[in-house]
Amino acid sequence: MPGLAFVGDRASAAAGRARALGATIVGSDAEAEGLAAPVRLELLGERLHARLAEWPRSAAFRVDFDPARLAEATRSPLVRAAGTPPGVLLDATAGFGGDAMTFAAAGWTVIALERNPWVHWLLDEGLAAARADPRLAGTASRVSLVHLEATVALDSIARGESVPGTSHLGPLDVVLLDPMFPLEERRKRALPPKAAQLLRAIVGEDRDASGSLELARRIAGRRVVVKRPPWADPLLPTPEFTIETKLLRLDAYRPTA
Repeated sequence: MPGLAFVGDRASAAAGRARALGATIVGSDAEAEGLAAPVRLELLGERLHARLAEWPRSAAFRVDFDPARLAEATRSPLVRAAGTPPGVLLDATAGFGGDAMTFAAAGWTVIALERNPWVHWLLDEGLAAARADPRLAGTASRVSLVHLEATVALDSIARGESVPGTSHLGPLDVVLLDPMFPLEERRKRALPPKAAQLLRAIVGEDRDASGSLELARRIAGRRVVVKRPPWADPLLPTPEFTIETKLLRLDAYRPTA
């Protein structure tokens, strides 16, 4: 896991949590200079924010969801790839929760897995804020966030067990995989969006995305949907179908069970 520095009161509960997760605790950005900590975390307005070390505090990121965008969820290519009617979806790589909330807004019940503790913390606060917002509460209530490695959950489901950390014991209609896009093959010089830069800095590269896909195909009732850049090879050959947009490709695979 890359180095992270928590900036703030060393005696605060948030600093204690950050320390337990392995962050270096500093009182200011000046104290963080020279540390091998490319990511800064800080409480701003009682919400956890994150930023790259070279970003100003004004550019700090927190997880928020746009009600207007979610109102268009049923038109999303991602939702179309999953099919109808809405059912139970396992988002095995939740990240900052945009896909999970999109599916929830389209009527799906979503189990969102996030293995990285920092990303999980940021997303957990974002979902809590959404549940407190009358415009988003119904959508956010359909998302269950679990701090868990995807392969652990997939193995449990394959054995007929519930997803650890949830009470869900039953079929999963769709599994969504969104592995980190390959950086070295990017064909554009422009930087990816701020959230994507930050996610890569915190999480790093995916270790075995194709292995997760094989596991997911064993437990999905309807299909597995994988997000890929348009120019990248599929994780496994012969998807059932693909949907391409300007920025991404969705590869859908049949279950193997």
